[in-house]
Amino acid sequence: SDYHFEYTECDVLGSRWRVAIPNKAETCTGLPDPVKGTQCTFSCSEGEFLDMQSQQCQKCAAGTFSLGTSIAFEEWDSLPTGFITHGVTTNEGNAFINCSNSTWTPKGEYVASNTDECTATLSYAVSLKKPGVLSFEYFYPDSSIYFEFFVQNDQCQSTDSERRWMRISESSWSHYKVELSKGNNVLYWRTTTYALLGGAVKPVLLRNIQVSGVAYTSECFHCKPGTHSSKEGSARCTPCPADTYSNKGATVCHECESDKYAVPGSGSCKPRPACTNSDYFYTHTPCDSEGKTQLMYKWIEPKICSEIIEGAVKLPASGEKQTCPPCNPGFFVTNSSACEPCSNDSYSDGKGAPSVLTFYSVLVNV
Repeated sequence: SDYHFEYTECDVLGSRWRVAIPNKAETCTGLPDPVKGTQCTFSCSEGEFLDMQSQQCQKCAAGTFSLGTSIAFEEWDSLPTGFITHGVTTNEGNAFINCSNSTWTPKGEYVASNTDECTATLSYAVSLKKPGVLSFEYFYPDSSIYFEFFVQNDQCQSTDSERRWMRISESSWSHYKVELSKGNNVLYWRTTTYALLGGAVKPVLLRNIQVSGVAYTSECFHCKPGTHSSKEGSARCTPCPADTYSNKGATVCHECESDKYAVPGSGSCKPRPACTNSDYFYTHTPCDSEGKTQLMYKWIEPKICSEIIEGAVKLPASGEKQTCPPCNPGFFVTNSSACEPCSNDSYSDGKGAPSVLTFYSVLVNV
C-alpha cells in the first residue's frame, strides 16, 4: 500500500517500462525493480481493467464497471486517483492570506470550488492512445467567481484564452464537450472569486467527467447509488426499477418497505405521502352492446401515495351505467360501440348508421 505502478512514456519503438512509484516521497525503500511493460498498442475491452501487478486485463467485479477505452468520474466521495487540487493567492490579493485549504472539495455527487478570494485549481492528466473527447457537466450560477477551463497537451499548446471562460448557468446544469489530441493532455478547471468582503458566493459545481480515447483504466468504477451490476465484466451499471434502491457499488437492488416508494434509479426510498384528490382521474368505459357506459375512477400511475395514512382520500366508487351519448355529426357508432368517422360519400348526424349520399344530375343551359 506504500507504492503504486505506472508506465513510462512510450519510446520510438513503441515499448515502455513498468516502474513502482511511492505514494509519498521518502516514506519507503526497496521498491520493485522496473520491468518491461506492455506494448503501447495494448488496450483493454469494456468491462475490464488493467491489473498493473500482472499487466493483464481482468474483468471488473460485480458492483463495478469499466468503459474500456473511456474513463468516467461520477462519484465524488473523495478526489479520484489522478486528480490534484491546490489553492494559491492571486496577484492582486493579500499576500498574507493562507490559501492552502482553498481547494475543490468532493461533495458526493459533485465536486465544489472554493468561494474565497484565493485561486483554486483542479487538474487531471490523461494519456490518450488516439484522439478523444472530454465531456463534463457544470453549474456556474455566480458571476462573482471567474471560472475557466483549459487543456495543455504534449506540445505545450493550450486552449485559446477567449474560449477558456465558461458561460454562466441559467438555472440548471450545463454540458461542455471538447476534443482532445492524441498523447498527454492535462485538464485544468480554475476558479477565482472577486466578491465584496462578507458577501455570500455560490461555488462552481462539477460532475460526470468522462474522457474517451484511453488505452485502459487501471481500476473499475463503483456503480453509483441507484444503479447496480449483477455480474462480472460489466461496461455499464443498470438503473434500479421503481420502488427499489441501491447503495454505491451494489450488485442487487433492494425492495422499499411497503410505506415507502422510490422512482427508477433511486439511491434511497421516501415515505409515501397521503393520497389526495389530485392522485386519481376519471374515465368512461367504452359503450357496451346495450349502448351503456360507466364512469370509472383510476389512480394515476405510478401510484406513490398511500390510502391508509390519516387524512388520505379513498378512490371514489364507480358510477352507475348510463346511456352512451350520441357521436358527433360526421361520426357513427360501430359494432364495437365506438365512434368512427364516416367514409367517403356518406354522412351521419351522429345518432345512427351513416347514410349514402345521393347525387342528382342538373342540366344547365348556356
